[in-house]
Amino acid sequence: MTNQIIPIIDVAKQGAAVVDQLTSALGLPRTLLPENEEITHALQELPRHLNRIPPQLRDQFIAKAVVAASVGLFDGAIVYIWDAVIQQIRHKIEAFGTPMIKTVLNREKDATLSELTDSQTLELAYQLNLMDRQGFLFLSQCREIRNQASVAHPSDIGLDDVEFIVFVSRCAKYGLSDAEDQSGVSLQTVISLIENESAGDDAIAELGSQIAHTFELQRNFFVGLLYSKYVNPSNPTHQRENALKLVMKFSSEISDKSKSDILSRHTEILAKGDTEKKSAANSRQFFSKIGMLNDLGNAEQVAICTKAIENLQNAHLGFNNFYTEPPFAERLEEISIQISPLPAVVIGSFVQVVFQAYLGNPWGVSSQAKPCHSILKC
Repeated sequence: MTNQIIPIIDVAKQGAAVVDQLTSALGLPRTLLPENEEITHALQELPRHLNRIPPQLRDQFIAKAVVAASVGLFDGAIVYIWDAVIQQIRHKIEAFGTPMIKTVLNREKDATLSELTDSQTLELAYQLNLMDRQGFLFLSQCREIRNQASVAHPSDIGLDDVEFIVFVSRCAKYGLSDAEDQSGVSLQTVISLIENESAGDDAIAELGSQIAHTFELQRNFFVGLLYSKYVNPSNPTHQRENALKLVMKFSSEISDKSKSDILSRHTEILAKGDTEKKSAANSRQFFSKIGMLNDLGNAEQVAICTKAIENLQNAHLGFNNFYTEPPFAERLEEISIQISPLPAVVIGSFVQVVFQAYLGNPWGVSSQAKPCHSILKC
C-alpha cells in the first residue's frame, strides 16, 4: 500500500467532506457518524497495518474496508476485514486437500469448510498449527467484536478510530499473513506415519512423545483423529494398527474432554446397530488399549451431557446469545438433576460452560438464563 499518487491526508479530507455534504443534504445529524478527526486518524494509520498483508491478499474485501473507513463506517469496515481473514484461513486449511479435511472433520461425505462457524474455523486452524496460541486468542477476540459491534447484526456498540485500528492490526498480523506456528506437531507428519506400512516402533514412540508434550487443544484433536482412523474397518490394517500404537504412547495424557468426545462417538456407533458392528468392536478395542473400558458403562450418560454442554457453549458464543442461551441452559439444568452425580469426564466442561454463562461475555449476561446458574450447586 503506497500513497504516492494522492497523499493520505488529502484522501481523508475528501472522505470527511463527503460525510459532511451527505449528512447535510439528507438532513441527518452529523453526530451520527464519527468526527472528521477520527476518520483522518484512522486513514493515516491504516497504511502501516495494511502493509503487513501480502499484496496477493489485498483483495476486494480489503478495498471495501478502506472505502468504508474513509467515510467513518468503521463498523462496516471490520466486517470486510473479518471476511478476508476467514477466507484466508479457509484457504490455508483447504491446502491439506479434500480427503484430509474429510478425515479431520470426521465426515463420511466430502466436507466443506463453509459448514463450520467462524469459531470452529479458528479452533481447527489452531489445531492444525496454522496459528499460535496468541493468534488464536486475539482472533477469537476479533470474532467477538465483529459479532457484537459491527453492522453484521443490530448493535448499540460503537467503535472509535483507535478500536478500529487495533482490530485491523490484529487481523493483519494473525489472520492475513503467511506465518504459521511451528511449536506444535504437524498434521502431515502424523498422517505420513499412520500411512507408512513400515513405520518402526522408535518413530512411533518419538511422535507419541511429541504429541504428549504439545498443547492440549491439538492433542485432543489427534485423539479424535486416531480414534476415527482405528475404528473405521475400511481403513487398511497397517494404518489402523499404527493409529492404535501411536495413541497408546500418550494415553496417560488424554484429557477428560477427549475421553468425553470419543465416548460420545462410541455411542453414536452403537446407535447404528448391525450396520456398524465392526466399528463398534474396533471402538471397544480402542478403549481397552488406552485403559478406558470402565468408562463405557456410562457412555450414554456422557454422550447426553456432552451434547447439552456443547449446545449451551455454541449458544453462548453466538452473537444473539441473549435469546438462544436460555433453553439450552434449562436443558443442561434438567440433565444435571436427572444424572447425579455427573460422569467425572464431563465435570470440567460442565463447570466451564456454566461459569461462562454466569459471567457472560464482555457485553452482558443472558438474564433469562440466570435461574439455571444454580446448577453449579449440584
